[in-house]
Parts: sequence; structure tokens; C-alpha cells
Amino acid sequence: MNIAFFIQARLGSTRLPGKVLLPFDGNSCILDILIEKINKNFAQVPVYLCTSTNSGDNEIESFCLKNKINFFRGSENNVLQRFTDAALDKNVDVIIRICADNPFLDIDFLKELIAYYEQNPNADYWSFKNFDNIPVIKTHFGFFAEIVTTKALQKVSLLTNDSLYLEHVTNYIYSHKGFDCELKSLPDFLLHRNDLRFTIDDENDFNELQSVYQYYKSVNYDLRKTISYVDKNEVILNNMIYNIKKYSK
Repeated sequence: MNIAFFIQARLGSTRLPGKVLLPFDGNSCILDILIEKINKNFAQVPVYLCTSTNSGDNEIESFCLKNKINFFRGSENNVLQRFTDAALDKNVDVIIRICADNPFLDIDFLKELIAYYEQNPNADYWSFKNFDNIPVIKTHFGFFAEIVTTKALQKVSLLTNDSLYLEHVTNYIYSHKGFDCELKSLPDFLLHRNDLRFTIDDENDFNELQSVYQYYKSVNYDLRKTISYVDKNEVILNNMIYNIKKYSK
């Protein structure tokens, strides 16, 4: 089975346009951070940046060409189609899906998820889950990837035209019968947390998490220590809780 990382990215965010290419850590943008993490730890796995054919995303193509990053451009609104087209074009059977607004993507969890996939290779979908058995992609953590087969995404495209499932490419798989989902429980220090938000939607997220990311680097990307740091900073934690309520769907 051919496996690859697909980083989903676009510049047309209404809440913070161009956020994935804005300087986040020194001169490094979020895409720089994600690609460096992946290449450093998974050099044997191809990485493709999946963006849209909208002219507004030309800058992402330029970024990829400049940095010699493989990319694919497809439908802007039908992200499911973008992923299936990319998988067929690149001959990918299994996709490790990364969201480009998650600079705190945790490498230890990513290694654990890939190992979990390798131990259970015959499913359609692999993810961590919280105490409510909800896949972590539905939370605001921002630490995680998810793994899905191309065949499962193709099956979804035949079963629905609902815009919700075309935009959120894996949602149909874990919310409907007929798919084999392998969900691994989170460790205790995260299992019952519903007040942490390390993903970036708007300018407030961006600015606040920039400072948190500096602490994260200073403790060698130790997630437990970083969460403890946030827990001790009431303003940061309260802002996270506020934005979780604001952006919950």
C-alpha cells in the first residue's frame, strides 16, 4: 500500500487570510514548520501539499516550487474530490491527513498513530478518540493527524453530495455505518480535556499561540509541559475556552 502525507492548505480563510504563510516562528510560517517536522521524522514517506485551483492559492504553488515540495491543486470547495483526485494522481492508497492550521502537530502522537495503522492495516480510517468516542479531528486540540484510505474516500463520494461531507472529507466515514474505523483512546492527560485549543483560526489564535509555541520549543516540544504552562496562564486558557465556544459547530 502506498502511503503519503497530504497537507490540506489554502489562503482564502475568512477569519485570517493567508495564515499558513504568515511568519509564525521567526521567519518560518506554519507550512514550513509542518513540512520540516514531517521530513525530519518520516523521510521515507512522501509529502504532498493539497491546495485549490483558485487563483488566490497561486502563492501556495509558488511556495511549493521555491521549496521543492510536491503539490496538487484541485477543487476549492469539494475537498473530498480534491483528495481523491490527488490520491489517484499520485498513486496513493493510504492518506495521512494533516491540517495546515495546526503548528502544534505532535510527532509522538503521529508516530503512535502510524504504528496503530500498521498493526490494524485492514480498516478504512484510523484516529485517536476522546472520552466520548469522538475522533480528535472533531476537537479543537490541533495536535493530531488522521489516516484514511483512498477507497473509503471514493466510497463516500458515491454515497453523498452533502456539502458538509464534501468540505470535511472524513466526517462521513466515522459518522455513518459501513466503514471500519479504528479509534485509539487518548492518554489520560488529554482524554477528558475539552478546554484546550491549539489550532489557528483567527488573528487572536495566531498571536497568542505564537508565544505558546516559543515555550513549546524551549521545552523540546514536550506537550505535557506545554499544556501545564497553559493551565498556569489563566488568560491563555480562558481565551482558548472562549474560542472553542465561538467556533464550535
